[in-house]
Amino acid sequence: MRRFQLLRFGLALLLEAGFCAALNLFDDWTLQEMPVRFVAAAIACGIAFLFAVAQFPSWISLRKQALLFWSIAILLRVVALPLAVGDDFWRYQWEGEIQQGGFNPYLNAPDDPALAKMREDFPYWYKINHRDFRAIYPPGAELLFAALSPLTARPLLYKLLFTAADLGTAALLLLLLPKARRYREAAWYAWNPLVVYSFAGGAHFDSMMVLPMMAAILFLVRHETAPTARAQWLYALGAAVLLGIAISMKLIPLLLLPLCVCALGGRAITLAVSVAIPALLSMVYGWPQLPIWDSLGRFAYVTRLNDLFWWLIEETVWPNPRQKNYHYNVIVLVAVVLVSLVFLRNWRRGLLWVIGVALILTPVLHPWYCTWILPMAAWRRVQPWQVLSVTLFAYFLFWNERLFLLPWHAELWMRAIIIVPPLVAALLFIARKEDGSSISASSPAPS
Repeated sequence: MRRFQLLRFGLALLLEAGFCAALNLFDDWTLQEMPVRFVAAAIACGIAFLFAVAQFPSWISLRKQALLFWSIAILLRVVALPLAVGDDFWRYQWEGEIQQGGFNPYLNAPDDPALAKMREDFPYWYKINHRDFRAIYPPGAELLFAALSPLTARPLLYKLLFTAADLGTAALLLLLLPKARRYREAAWYAWNPLVVYSFAGGAHFDSMMVLPMMAAILFLVRHETAPTARAQWLYALGAAVLLGIAISMKLIPLLLLPLCVCALGGRAITLAVSVAIPALLSMVYGWPQLPIWDSLGRFAYVTRLNDLFWWLIEETVWPNPRQKNYHYNVIVLVAVVLVSLVFLRNWRRGLLWVIGVALILTPVLHPWYCTWILPMAAWRRVQPWQVLSVTLFAYFLFWNERLFLLPWHAELWMRAIIIVPPLVAALLFIARKEDGSSISASSPAPS
């Protein structure tokens, strides 16, 4: 029986690595049919991934499991390194370049006339998205771009850094998970094709947020079991600092602060540091004298894209003909507060729910946003999020405009590809949980 499982496992891994390598053949999206082929290969890679982790040989020694885990994790990322970067990358590089030239990215949009000379010297300026918007990333990210920009104009260094942070997150997961099943459960994150593509392939910097966020969660867990009050205070302060670093990269960890208050109890005062760090870094760019956060507020009015929920409401009871998203952002914040209140006594589970609700209700869902929740989903063993990470590759069909009546408009069949499989997986997951609860409840109490 184990021999056949190993055979299935090895075949699935081989297919995942093969389809991951095949993505390099289809990453030139200036050619009309390439996005379709890219999505087909990526989803096939994702299906192989789901099967491979489900067949993970947990009976082999922990040393062999560790060797297998890290070998596959690194191999997949090496295979993805040659992939063309996402268009966000050129924004990172541009905003680093103009800082080296003495300009403030929060004051000067890419199409600002004052930057005309710099545009002439930047060969990829035409690839920058939303050129009329000033910087929308928090100051920690902008400082990172400024530090990387003078080192190289090539994407490889960025990819290596973002991938190193990503592998760091995988290492943190191993520390959070029980020893007996740590490698199998962490593989749901470390071998995930969307994770591999987002950081090693597309060069999105979200891993620089996910790493300190997960490190903060590890500190919160250690805080609960620390043997002395001094150790508890140190873990609380460490968690607060790490959360502050994560918020300085992207604002999403702000949503976790209410539950972190519950986790720390009387030591929650340390979370003031989590807010102070991004505030202090903002001063580098002239805040509060300069309104550096205004561009983020303006960006909230940008047309929506690939949402999971609001399209259904709009087509039934709440029309939104201009496709604006600012109303929904307010609802997301209210929903997060309510979820936090529900999980006041179970903050670990609540963290997953908060990010999950934010992703379900966000009016803009890029695939790499899903990487925010995937390490939490692996930690809490909630696999429907892994299924969504596979189907979200269909998003890249947006780059083949001939498939749609209007550019960037998702047809019903495309929404079905993305939403239906994880929804079915969620229903099966709930059914299994209920069956498990029923069996536990009907079992006789030990004598």
